[in-house]
Amino acid sequence: MSAPFNADLYVRAYTEKPGSIPVAAKPARKTLDEPSPWTIIFDTETTIDAAQRLRIGFCQVRKYGKLVRELLFYGPELPASDMRVVRAYAAANGLTLATVDEFRRDVFLKIGYRANAAIVGFNLPFDISRIASGQSEARGSMRGGFSFELSHWKSEPNIRVKHLSASAALMDFAKPGKQQTGKGMRNRGFEKPHNRGYFIDVKTIAMALTSRKHSLKSLSAFLNVPTQKLETEEHGGPITDQYLEYARADVQATWECYDALSVMYASHGLETPLHRILSEASIGKAYLKQMGVVPLLGCQPDIPREGFGRIISAYFGGRAEVRIRREVSQVLYCDFKSMYPTVNALMGLNSFVIAEGYSERSTTDETQAFLDSTTLADLQDPATWVMLHTLVRLCPDDDALPVRTRYSEGRDNLTIGLNHLTSATPLWYTLADVLASKMLTGKMPRILKAITFEPGPRQSDLKPINLFGREAYRIDPNTEDMFTRLVDMRDEAKARRDPLQQQIKIIANSTCYGIFVEINRDDAPQPEPLDLYCASGERTSVMSAALEEPGRYFHPLLATLITGAARLMLALSERLAADQGMDWTFCDTDSIAMAKPEGKSDDAFNARCQAVIDWFEPLNPYRQPGSILKIEDVNYGPTTKVLTPLYCFAISAKRYALFNIDKDGKPVIRKASAHGLGAFMAPYGANKPAKGLLEPVGPLGGMGISRWQYDYWFRLIEAALNGTPNQVPLDYHARLSNPALRRYGATSPALLRWMKCFNAGKAYPDQVKPFGFMVAPIALPGPLAEMAEPEFVDPCKRGRPCKTARPKPIAPFERDGALAGAMAFDRVSGEPVEATALKTYAEALGLFHLSPEDKFENGEPWDVGRTERRHVVACRIQLIGKEANRVGPSGEPDPTSTTTVTFTTHNEGVAE
Repeated sequence: MSAPFNADLYVRAYTEKPGSIPVAAKPARKTLDEPSPWTIIFDTETTIDAAQRLRIGFCQVRKYGKLVRELLFYGPELPASDMRVVRAYAAANGLTLATVDEFRRDVFLKIGYRANAAIVGFNLPFDISRIASGQSEARGSMRGGFSFELSHWKSEPNIRVKHLSASAALMDFAKPGKQQTGKGMRNRGFEKPHNRGYFIDVKTIAMALTSRKHSLKSLSAFLNVPTQKLETEEHGGPITDQYLEYARADVQATWECYDALSVMYASHGLETPLHRILSEASIGKAYLKQMGVVPLLGCQPDIPREGFGRIISAYFGGRAEVRIRREVSQVLYCDFKSMYPTVNALMGLNSFVIAEGYSERSTTDETQAFLDSTTLADLQDPATWVMLHTLVRLCPDDDALPVRTRYSEGRDNLTIGLNHLTSATPLWYTLADVLASKMLTGKMPRILKAITFEPGPRQSDLKPINLFGREAYRIDPNTEDMFTRLVDMRDEAKARRDPLQQQIKIIANSTCYGIFVEINRDDAPQPEPLDLYCASGERTSVMSAALEEPGRYFHPLLATLITGAARLMLALSERLAADQGMDWTFCDTDSIAMAKPEGKSDDAFNARCQAVIDWFEPLNPYRQPGSILKIEDVNYGPTTKVLTPLYCFAISAKRYALFNIDKDGKPVIRKASAHGLGAFMAPYGANKPAKGLLEPVGPLGGMGISRWQYDYWFRLIEAALNGTPNQVPLDYHARLSNPALRRYGATSPALLRWMKCFNAGKAYPDQVKPFGFMVAPIALPGPLAEMAEPEFVDPCKRGRPCKTARPKPIAPFERDGALAGAMAFDRVSGEPVEATALKTYAEALGLFHLSPEDKFENGEPWDVGRTERRHVVACRIQLIGKEANRVGPSGEPDPTSTTTVTFTTHNEGVAE
């Protein structure tokens, strides 16, 4: 038994503004929700300095898709020599030449705003910020975003933009400062509805429809549009005809991509307009709406929130762990077929999706009896999984359960590990989690209380639909499990080599899980009163500036049961591998790498793995026969369908590489993780790789890494194979001696304030603007860091003095690490930060291969080999929100209470 690890546990709670109406219960939009026949497509080109100020832009104005007008507009500070080229080009090509002021007035406001045109671009937030005459912080529903000025007249609207993700943002026209409805009309109770506009970012809809991140170049190639993005080396140089051709082609390519994606979206036959699609989840919601599925909070807006507190406390997300660490092991890498749709189908959760709400009943005795009698063989029967609609409350006593805590002093992030847990305070878990504990430990958990959930009657207005207008892709929610049907349709499309298979996969993934746990975060300027519901079911009134609002299809019960069942699947594969005398190297949400036992032949190892795979065959809910646990393609040779010895080097959760070994003992990388490396900008380009390495055997995109990351993993694995895993050489490329850079977008006012010292006193065109880029070097520890002023020091505050902080370096965007380092300054004080005080790439990456798996024993940086589950003893229970880093004021816990409502900053790291 391992030594007890005393820790605070962090448990989720549900918060809601008193008296708020859930979005799902709000009345549907009654006004026409589609743009006029007009479309504006535009793109800008900027300087390459920190301000990235507008130089020129092109715009197409179309009506019913036909080009009506084409403009070339320019910024106010374009040099006379460039203006001569611009004027000549516009005249020679029949283009309307306009200043940016004229473009805003005559195109954006007259056509985009008053004529309700669709406003289209690729990465629209960036281009909107370039054409604006100024910016401020947005208010109201868009707080946390920006408000961009288009005109000094109060009768004209600003454009509001709020960043959501790397590929999506909310955009609309703000309500003008001048009243739009006459006094007489207002007195009679009439008010002209405000025009919010129609903004469509091609980057966003491409991600939603293809499930891939695209640049304009890659999207043009992917869609095979007539106009492909051109290449240029002239950014920042004098404007030439060739550069203008390049910029003009970008707008045409954007239009063609938009047109192709519009056709793709129209093939779905959805009533939800394209400008409302912000992600794959938007498509999932649109399909549920099309089938007439009413969300839970639409069916039961008054459902007791105390139940939400219990349910959300049992939500932990996916499981990602490393068992054999920093040691090369031979593996067979497998993943579960469509994990979330599969467990969804096995548990019959579709009945909850299409139900008029749900009810709950106490089932403590029968659940304990079920738990006592259920065997490993029972879990091979689909009928058992239908009985897992239950949450159980227990005081864990050395049971193997998900634990969210800080496993290491000095680290702020929270991590989830499947550990042995002891707690005097009762906790809620899914029945699936408790079964997983029994299967892994052989010990019987004791249940204090169990609640089983039952779906209400089926909704009465459900409608069948034909995906893509095809009878072959028909779903009838009245008679079919939609999740099983979607995966079956994808299998059928794949067998027919129908290119629609990818879109069907997107629909399946976007409807089966994420939308049920969607919580939208809002940051209020001042703390507001909230009702907080915790695991005990009690309601507490708190004050917090971190507001969380449930999404339209929020259904926490489904999300909690789905992820709990997925963890059970991984626990079963772990148990079955152990029964076959095998261990495992790592697992990640829906995949597991089984490890070859020492002394066994490849054939014997493969046979044991096949026995584990075959065990899951009876649980297959789909038409296509076979096991739901699949051998991944990476296990086969690069050019063959023959199983080839595959090796793994795993460091910590989500940090691993899979590879073959060639005849010379060199690693042939097949798949690797960019986790922990993706935060860095590439120190060098793919055209200048490190020398002396084997070339990749396939496209790096398929491996999940870029070229510099491939080079790094190659050297790391090579060191491990040579018996020196602690000594990874980082002198194999000269650029690794440059300051390490991480790229940030100024996507919120808070992030833009990092550049406040740089922007101070500058006119808007000369400032680093919203949605522009900046780079953050990393400060070295040591004497140079101790000289920096601490951040946010209150000289009147009593108590222990604040520790001095490292400088917080920031710099205008620059790809070259040496140049960026020369421009770095402290974002708090504004003082320059010397390049000698910054970490190089070699220094920043120097400890990556020692990244700890500290949620387990033998997971410290220098440890090698098998990790072991900790025995965690709960000291206190602290509450956190779902998305909010802070859902209430921080405070000292009550020493007389075993459960403290302490709201803390959290970042759950890799496990979720």
